Amino acid sequence: MGERAWVDHDVCVSSGACVLEAPDVFAYQDGPEALAVVLPGAAELSRDRLVELAGLCPVGAIRVYGDDGSELPLS
Repeated sequence: MGERAWVDHDVCVSSGACVLEAPDVFAYQDGPEALAVVLPGAAELSRDRLVELAGLCPVGAIRVYGDDGSELPLS
């Protein structure tokens, strides 16, 4: 299965840090709220890179989960 990223839309404030840093991994969803979504390109990234990108979110809306489904620490 591998690591996976997820964006909590209840927390996301559309700062754009993730989209600017990794446009092949994050984009804005269609619709009235420009909330971030994870793109298929995230599957190509290493655990360290996913955690690094998640750490860019100023409000902690991006979560990374390991192979076993547990949330990985961002620091």
